[in-house]
Amino acid sequence: MAQLIFLNERSHPPDDMHPEVAGQSLADLVDVLLRIKAVLPQLALISAEPLATLRLGKDYSVASWLNRQGKNRERTRFLLSLAQQAPFQVVRELFGDPDPGVTVYRLGSEDVQGIGLAHLYGGLPVSFSHDVQWRVDSILLNVDQLVEGGENSWSVDIPHASLIEHVETHRIWLTSLRRRDIHNASDLWARRSDLFHHLDFGPDVRVGISKLEKRAFLQVVNYLCRLDDAIGLWDPSSRQIPEYPPNTSDESASRKHLCEFPAPWGGIASFTWHGRYTPGAGRIHFRIELNPKRAVLGYIGGKLGA
Repeated sequence: MAQLIFLNERSHPPDDMHPEVAGQSLADLVDVLLRIKAVLPQLALISAEPLATLRLGKDYSVASWLNRQGKNRERTRFLLSLAQQAPFQVVRELFGDPDPGVTVYRLGSEDVQGIGLAHLYGGLPVSFSHDVQWRVDSILLNVDQLVEGGENSWSVDIPHASLIEHVETHRIWLTSLRRRDIHNASDLWARRSDLFHHLDFGPDVRVGISKLEKRAFLQVVNYLCRLDDAIGLWDPSSRQIPEYPPNTSDESASRKHLCEFPAPWGGIASFTWHGRYTPGAGRIHFRIELNPKRAVLGYIGGKLGA
C-alpha cells in the first residue's frame, strides 16, 4: 500500500502573495516531500487539485516555478516524478472510505478536508510554509461526526509537516508506516507476529481477512497498524483503555451476546470492542488483555446480526 500524504488545501498561497515568497513556500514543500520520500519510498501525494495546475498567487503557478529549471532542477525532477492524485475524492475510490458516517474536521471555524483525510487514513498532512500557523509539527482540530447512532464531537492532535525539521520530529512514526506495505491476506497472516507486536489473532480471523476485497483489505491493514500503535503507547496505570484509532467503539449491551468467538488460547471469549471499515458495514472485533498488554482479534467481517 502506498504511504498517503495529504496536502492541506487551506495552506495554498493567496492571490496577493509575491511570486518569490510563493516560490520559496513551494520549495519548502518539495523539500519536505523529498525528506519524507527518503523514509517512505512509496509516498503518494493526495491534493484538492493537481499540482501542475495549482496557482501560487494571482500571477504565479507551480508550472511557472517548474520552468525555472536552473534554480529548481533537482526539485523539479522530483516533483515531476512524484506519484500524485487529485481531487481528494479519488482516495476513497482507490482505498475505500474509512468514515463510518459524516465526519468533519475544523480548525477554528474552517473545514480542513486534507488534514482530516490524513487522520482518517493514518497518513501525514503537509502544508505550504508561508503562513506561521502552518509552521508547526502538529495541529489540534475539532471533530464533529454524524453516525447512525447519533452525533459525536471531540478534539484530536494530528502530526503535520511544512518544514524538513517537522519530518525529522516524526521520523520514527513515519518509519512505522512502512508496515502497511502488505501484499495480500496470505502475506499479512504469515508475517503477523513481525508486523504487529501488540496484536494476537484468533482462529476465525484468518478466514475473515482472506475474504476481504482490495479496498476493504487496505483499510483493515491501516486499522490494525494503528491499533497496534495504540496498544504500544498505552500505559494501563494512567488510562483505563488505550487511545484507540478513529471510529472504534464498544458494542451496545443488547448486542454483546453476538460478539463471542474462538480465542487463540482455546475456548470462546467475548470480543465487544470493534473498529469499522467499508465498503459495507465492516467490523474488526477485538478484546484487550493485560500481562502482557495486547489486543486480541476475534472477528473480521460484516456487521454482526445484520
